Amino acid sequence: MSIEEKVCIKVLGKMITYGVSELAKFDDNVRSKLKGMNEVLQWKIGDDIAFYTEIKNENVTGSEGIASNPSLTIEIGDVTEALNLLTGKKDMTEIVKIAKLIGDASKFQQLTSILLTIRDYLSDLMVEV
Repeated sequence: MSIEEKVCIKVLGKMITYGVSELAKFDDNVRSKLKGMNEVLQWKIGDDIAFYTEIKNENVTGSEGIASNPSLTIEIGDVTEALNLLTGKKDMTEIVKIAKLIGDASKFQQLTSILLTIRDYLSDLMVEV
């Protein structure tokens, strides 16, 4: 994995978390999806990238590293595939082909809906990687 790819993955992870937290303040649809949630979505990408997003009833925070008790973990070994997914070049439905999902599958559908919303908001800001 190149330094550029590693930086892009880390920036995208932080951008997603920050984007969801900001949308929760202004978008009633996003806020309604987050209401009552108490989940931790963890990403493991390549050999050495891990970050997680914690959702607690409309409050969204994120950290680098491994979560102690994630609701759902998404492991993607191929960094290029992860970049394609996070930048919208690959549709989120393709995740089942490129990732190992660990945890409650129903949580995945719920969290995917939120990820798609943030991707739609950010689509004009995405750059070629």
